[in-house]
Amino acid sequence: MGPLKVLKTLRVGKGVTMDISIDESEPEDSISRYVMETTCIGEDAVSVPPHWHKDHSEHLSVLEGRLQVTLNGDKMIIQEGDPAVLVPQRAIHSLQGFKGERLVLRERADPAGMYKAMFFNDLLSTGKFGNVWHILRSFYDAETYLALPLYFQFFDEVFMTIFGGIAHLFAPKKPKTL
Repeated sequence: MGPLKVLKTLRVGKGVTMDISIDESEPEDSISRYVMETTCIGEDAVSVPPHWHKDHSEHLSVLEGRLQVTLNGDKMIIQEGDPAVLVPQRAIHSLQGFKGERLVLRERADPAGMYKAMFFNDLLSTGKFGNVWHILRSFYDAETYLALPLYFQFFDEVFMTIFGGIAHLFAPKKPKTL
């Protein structure tokens, strides 16, 4: 992997930022070309609720600190030096950092492409997580589904199709560029 060029830095929360970067030495079809690195200085812990992706997998690596990953109900703690965790498409997963601990998390999407960077750019376009309509619209557009406590992904898809579709009436439009 060559040097990363930061394309944009997004504010995620108090003391939490995400760099959207590109490795220009990697081909367009490489999962290492577009990389999202989330840095948390420990004020607030990174917390991502249970969700899943219909059309892509994710590779998660911890470059500094540690992170609890829940994957289909199984909890594990990954830390610097551990191999990347593969989150297969349709796997319900959540992430939880540790308050007071520095964390640098690298995420790569498979299949390769800029779509994951565009999703985060959309979701965090207001400088923080938007209101519920913005979040639902962003998830809908990115084929990302909240894992509802109904235990069937069919219901997650129905919920997101209905409310994500309605969200287009109330949420800001999706940015077309970084």
